[in-house]
Amino acid sequence: MIAHWLAQKDIHQNLWRLALPIMVSNISLPLLGLVDTAILGHLSDNRFLAAVAMGASLFVFVLWSFAFLRMGTTALIAQNSGKLIDKNSQIKIHDQRNQDEVAILHCALLLAGVLGLVLLMISPFLISIMLTLTSAVDDIAPLAQEYLQIRFYFAPVTLINYALLGYFIGLGKTRITLILLVSTNLLNGILDYVFVYHFNLNSSGVAYASNISEVFQMCIALYFTRHTIFTWLGLRSLKAHFHGFLNLNFQLFIRTFFLLFTFAYFMSVGAQTSAALLSANAILFNLLIFISNALDGFALASESMVGKAYGAKDTILVKKIIAISGLWSFLCALLFTFILALFHEPILALLTSQVDVVALLDKLIYWLIFLPMAGFACYWLDGIYIGLAAAKEMRNSILFAVFILFLPLQFLLQDWSLHGLWFAFFAFLIGRALWQLFKLPSTLSFNAN
Repeated sequence: MIAHWLAQKDIHQNLWRLALPIMVSNISLPLLGLVDTAILGHLSDNRFLAAVAMGASLFVFVLWSFAFLRMGTTALIAQNSGKLIDKNSQIKIHDQRNQDEVAILHCALLLAGVLGLVLLMISPFLISIMLTLTSAVDDIAPLAQEYLQIRFYFAPVTLINYALLGYFIGLGKTRITLILLVSTNLLNGILDYVFVYHFNLNSSGVAYASNISEVFQMCIALYFTRHTIFTWLGLRSLKAHFHGFLNLNFQLFIRTFFLLFTFAYFMSVGAQTSAALLSANAILFNLLIFISNALDGFALASESMVGKAYGAKDTILVKKIIAISGLWSFLCALLFTFILALFHEPILALLTSQVDVVALLDKLIYWLIFLPMAGFACYWLDGIYIGLAAAKEMRNSILFAVFILFLPLQFLLQDWSLHGLWFAFFAFLIGRALWQLFKLPSTLSFNAN
């Protein structure tokens, strides 16, 4: 079977052509969190690292609940492109494709702007609730509140960037994504260093750096889309696309909300114990995001490739893309596990020198080493399901993993302390993949019809 997969040279090449820029750009994305961690992790006071860990996780929890703006835009743009490709001649009906493409992007940006302004207006209320629910220890809460207030000022920018990234990925313009994210995170790293070490802004400086970097990213993205954005098709065209856009993205919203609920709940358990545990979990979570974003290269490439193949009603090609992208996802996860097994000590040393945090990381090291193998399948399958626009099954997989696996196991294994929490989280990752694998044949059959 593997020999048959390897025989599909054109699919392998196309997958890597799309995936490699995404992997590089995605690796740069969590560097924002890793740079924040590395800079604050070497300060003598661990409150700043803990505050950013809590504040960033809560901010991500709220903002990534709207990541459907990225995923939904990718799915619709890719499928729209595929629908108007003749499988034999590969000729696109260019004018019609452009009209639909413009309408989809306008819908995404309009929704992103409106939701961002709503979040900005209700942010004081949201911040108060989030900090109350997490019950931060020591003097972390005031620092986390300051961080969150600064970040929420630019919530509309963050959501607009989600929509723009989805547009580029859907079209398969992954080199633009690479330019956007790498340049943005280089700027963020420089500003982190300047604001923390030269202006002594500490956790608030990290927030300012993130905001400035996101504005920079939005400006570059708008430049690349200037010919599409400034084409106006009228309210009737927007209305025609808006209903389908909202229907798909509502299911993705539910899915992402409960995904991030799990992450925030995980972090809150550490926050209620000690600043050291919160910091240790923050470091491991940033490494998890780093690994998952790298593995997401194949998932995001699959979104575009599957979406276009499905839009062209080429079911055979869809199945080939699924098999080949799954193989490469597995091999890359194996490579990451091998690297972590050999080099985890110097990697962790780069991120913190605080003795109590290092001691906790030593206890959790095997969970870190095997994170890539536990998580690769759910990341890969998310990409497949987004390409198919099968948002309901993505939602169902998360509900199953959260309410049947993660929360019950976390409650039952409290006597295992840190290991019980991480066991429950591994079950959450694996459970998502098992649900999606089980449902994949029926999803493919349904979509084919």
